[in-house]
Amino acid sequence: MKKLQDSAVLKAICYILMPLLFLNILINTFSIVYYDEYKEDIESGITYFQTERFADNYFRNIYSEISNISIIREYKNEQTSIMITDANDSLENDTRTQKVMTNEQENGIEYESTSRRTYEYLIIDAAGVAHTNIEKTGHTDTIEKLKDYIKSKKYFWNYDNDKVDTNIEKMKYEDIVYNSYFERIRKVGYTVYSCINNENSTEFYKYNLVYKIVSNTYEYASVNIAISSFLLLSMFIYIITSIGHKKGEEGVYLNSLDNIPLEIVGIVAIILLLIEGLFLFGGINIGIDYTSISSRMIDTIISLCFVLGILMYITIAVTGVTIVRRIKAKVFWKSTIIYKFVKWVKRGTSDILADINTTGKLIVVFGAFYIIQLVLTIKFITDGSIYLFWLIALWGVTLKMLIDRQNKAKKIREKIKNMYDGNKDSQPLNEEEFRGELKEIAHQLNDISGGLTNAIEEAMKSERLKTELITNVSHDIKTPLTSIINYVDLMKQENIENEKVKEYLEILDNKSQRLKKLTEDLVEASKASSGNIKLNIEKLNVKELIKQVRGEFEDKFEQKGLEIIETLPEDEVYIEADSRYMFRVMENMYVNISKYALENSRVYVDVKKEGNVAKIELKNISKDKLNISVDELMQRFVRGDSARTTEGSGLGISIANSLTQLQKGKFDIFLDGDLFKVVIEFKIYTI
Repeated sequence: MKKLQDSAVLKAICYILMPLLFLNILINTFSIVYYDEYKEDIESGITYFQTERFADNYFRNIYSEISNISIIREYKNEQTSIMITDANDSLENDTRTQKVMTNEQENGIEYESTSRRTYEYLIIDAAGVAHTNIEKTGHTDTIEKLKDYIKSKKYFWNYDNDKVDTNIEKMKYEDIVYNSYFERIRKVGYTVYSCINNENSTEFYKYNLVYKIVSNTYEYASVNIAISSFLLLSMFIYIITSIGHKKGEEGVYLNSLDNIPLEIVGIVAIILLLIEGLFLFGGINIGIDYTSISSRMIDTIISLCFVLGILMYITIAVTGVTIVRRIKAKVFWKSTIIYKFVKWVKRGTSDILADINTTGKLIVVFGAFYIIQLVLTIKFITDGSIYLFWLIALWGVTLKMLIDRQNKAKKIREKIKNMYDGNKDSQPLNEEEFRGELKEIAHQLNDISGGLTNAIEEAMKSERLKTELITNVSHDIKTPLTSIINYVDLMKQENIENEKVKEYLEILDNKSQRLKKLTEDLVEASKASSGNIKLNIEKLNVKELIKQVRGEFEDKFEQKGLEIIETLPEDEVYIEADSRYMFRVMENMYVNISKYALENSRVYVDVKKEGNVAKIELKNISKDKLNISVDELMQRFVRGDSARTTEGSGLGISIANSLTQLQKGKFDIFLDGDLFKVVIEFKIYTI
């Protein structure tokens, strides 16, 4: 994932494809929207020039020319000179008058001087006067030559003596007999010869282009939209996630553009978008007559629009990227001029208020806020809504300051909680983020935290030294102790008749074995307390564990008249623990009971399920007074009898406690008079 985010090539591909995919979605959406209008024509496989839409447009233009000719004839019967000098006439009258003045007549033909020649025509009115907008040449100076010229065109339509002659589908007599424009042409009784001068002219270009787009895209438009939308969304998500990541750079990197204040970047982007939009949507329409320009000019305009669209995309992309990068780097607010101004004001205010106590500072700040708000409110009421913006800004800044102070107080509380919980690995507070009293508190907490960390490290170091010392001494003792035990065994094998010597050997044997047991317990206690034990955590049946331990100690308990009363649940109880060390924990407790329990008494062993916790409780009556605290019993080398008349090292409970905690269990001792109670808790095993 990191390599994909850092890939400059993949980012470049996405930046290039995204606008193309967006354009593809627009085109296919356009095709779906306009498909119903062209559905029948597209399915029949004809071109635009064979459609009814084209025929309607053709007739509308021819009828418009006929109407102009009729109006011009009426103008000729009036005083043309008055119309020409009347500056207050409408633009339509001026245009028609200009036609009257510029028309040239020869051989009964009136040639109109016009630059608009998308449609060329020869129209003979009821008076027999021929009107044409075809340029006068040697090939068009008679009516017959004009008719031949028109019939030579690719698309022509003629109406003479109620007969139609045409090479355009959908404009034959049977197809147009009920067309409203054709009916009007028939009523005026004019003879009409017409043709298309240039099929690539602007008037047809846009309609033909739409028709071709819809024809070529409508079949797979929905699929194209779905695929393009998915790819566009995927690329957009990738771009958003990869912004700010660069090969060889850790975290979010910022460039020189990101160091420019955000307001300046925004203003420049808005100005560029306004200029580009002006040219794209408005500028290209100024002073251009689309009815007279060529298709090549249209292609140029489309190319210009495409370039302007790319420039707008680049402007939006660059602005969006720097905004996202600032947000990811958490410098969005900090990169604004407003933030720098507010920070400057806060710094100046903090310096002024440095020598004032907390209550005084609060009074000054509140007073300043109240005065500013009062002034802005009065201005808003008297001078207009512009001051409402400043009021909202004041409230926003105040809210931001309160939230900022609350967040800093929260960081201080979290630091105090970490110290209270003994989390020595918590990071120190960044004192540069705080101001005034909070900065002083942060500095003091860092000092205290550092002191606590050093103290904890020293204590841990001391504990490690103690553990190492115990382990080393124990190993050093084991070597000579093993020799003593071996020699005592050898001496016991000799035929010694002296009873005193036998008694001494027996004492040596007992004491050496006890010393051996003490050494082993000492090493085990050291490992358990330091956690230097490899655990094999597995699913463990508590009821089976209790039964195994009971079997080991039945004989010892019978010798002392101890009756075991077990209360076990009907269902099996499972925990997660190391079976070997868990057996050692229970063994130590049963050994403790066999040594210190009152003879001829009862021992209670209960296994309970409370929620998701399994509890093992062991209770017995002590034969000696329990004039000792629970904390002391948990310590090493402490035994239940203060006179130390019993065997044991005083490490059994300490070892059991340490082993239980290492297995994420809980070990507690409760004393109530002579009642001695141990509670061991583990979470119940769940799949």
